[in-house]
Amino acid sequence: MQHESSGVIRILHVEDELPFAEMTATFLERELGNCEVSTETSPEDGLARLEGGDRFDCIISDYNMPKMNGIKFLESVRECWPDVPFILFTGRGSEEVASDAISAGVTDYLQKKTGPDQYTVLANRIQNAVKQYRAEREIEETRKWYRMILEHSSDYVMIVDEMGEVSYVSPAIERVLGYEPDDVIGTGSFNYAHPDDVEHAVTTLAELLEHPERETTVEFRSKHADGGWRWLEVRGRNLLDDPVIRGVMVNVRDISRRKKREQDLERETERLQNLTRYVSHDVRNQLSIIDGYLTLAAETYDDDGLLRASNSVDRIEQMIDKVEELAQGGRLTPEREPVDLPTVAEGCLHNTIGDGVELLVESEYTVSADEEQLRTLLENLFLNAVEHGDAGTIRIGELETERGFYVADDGCGVSPENFDLIFDPEYTTSESETGLGLAVVEDVAEMHGWSIDVLESAHGGVRFEFSVDGPRR
Repeated sequence: MQHESSGVIRILHVEDELPFAEMTATFLERELGNCEVSTETSPEDGLARLEGGDRFDCIISDYNMPKMNGIKFLESVRECWPDVPFILFTGRGSEEVASDAISAGVTDYLQKKTGPDQYTVLANRIQNAVKQYRAEREIEETRKWYRMILEHSSDYVMIVDEMGEVSYVSPAIERVLGYEPDDVIGTGSFNYAHPDDVEHAVTTLAELLEHPERETTVEFRSKHADGGWRWLEVRGRNLLDDPVIRGVMVNVRDISRRKKREQDLERETERLQNLTRYVSHDVRNQLSIIDGYLTLAAETYDDDGLLRASNSVDRIEQMIDKVEELAQGGRLTPEREPVDLPTVAEGCLHNTIGDGVELLVESEYTVSADEEQLRTLLENLFLNAVEHGDAGTIRIGELETERGFYVADDGCGVSPENFDLIFDPEYTTSESETGLGLAVVEDVAEMHGWSIDVLESAHGGVRFEFSVDGPRR
């Protein structure tokens, strides 16, 4: 996603679940790019940061937290900082919470969901809120030199000549690398680069000198005054011909924390990939044994149940293939193709339910979808209808007014006041089952860009309508 170069977005995230907070920071830094996320695990610590003088462009807060909830935290913030953007990012969504948040002066309200798309939405909300906040507070700079220095503001700014010698560095370098500006001015900027990164840095400067119309970004390690190393993102512009700057203007941002998170994420991804590979290998071995015994049994017994069991083995192997693909960085985007809905639905019902439930095709329909994901959606709908709704008949067909299809049953149904809750993974009517099935249905629909309406079916059960892409023609 593209973002305006409006400086580092400083974000305070108050979240009592530290793993979720760390994941949020990783995704926000990936989505927003030029941002710093500071995490506190309690509203009290968040207020201490603010009262200690730390300035933030945006505050994100959970709602359910010990001692002080998100609304009380918001009210405390507004007493001293009435204008800073405040986004309530919560897993608990209700009209009462939203109303209280609006009354307390919340900037925006966003409910947590599953999947990475929620972080894209959150990043957009932050960007819009910060943009408006900064626009309201912006004043016109009186000198062109300062305007140009701050145009691409970041952690600190340097101006270097053709040889890389530093002619100016902003005071913020002390916060990032521990040096006073006078320690650096007049020295070679490459003196601080890691030996393994010097060649890359020199090559980047040469490209800027050769192509003054370009803006180049490079990442490398720089030595800190304490003897350690910091990862920096350096963005350079060739302004040697500018009568004010007369040099290469370099905007520098400390990305050490982001690099560490990326490295941690890479290690975790590799660990999960290895785990998936080992587990899938063992599961395939067990499935092979099961399939072998089923084949032997089929030679002796003529039983439809054996065929269904064999089909289920094949289905599990397909699921393992998909999991392995995703674990190795495969596509989450649906690979669409024309799919005959009744044909897929009959296979799903036969494999998941077997005999005893009737499928009525009320109209033929071909949908553009990822067939594997569509099977997952239908299988979860069928299981939900039978296991939670005690349905005896399931109906499918094309919508009359919208482009799309429906799945309806004649089970015990769901109360209309619970229609908005049934896709919540924590919502279930069973003491022994989770609500993940319909959450999976919602995820598949969202990946395809379909909207879902939940209605009472004409036969007493539930009717799910999937609108594909607007009115029928």
